[in-house]
Amino acid sequence: MVWVLFGVVIAIGSFANSYDKLTETRVSCGHQQMSRSDRCQEIDGSSVSERSYSEQRSANQKEGLMSLVVGFVALVGSLIYAIIAIGQRVEVRRGT
Repeated sequence: MVWVLFGVVIAIGSFANSYDKLTETRVSCGHQQMSRSDRCQEIDGSSVSERSYSEQRSANQKEGLMSLVVGFVALVGSLIYAIIAIGQRVEVRRGT
């Protein structure tokens, strides 16, 4: 049942992150708030990408949607695992 708890914790964290990203009133780049004239630089290894305010808002919303999907999958997976585990325990008890 540790896996169920782990899945629920992952789901809660993912839902919290997605809520934050999907409802943000100010766009953030990293952990800093952006103004409309700012540009966000993202460094990935040796490549650097730059995003405008609106592009960063869109990227943040996509991240929020992905986080929502991950949370949903973790929650459903945990529930399925719990149902299977409980079913196996009930069957074992009936057999003895």
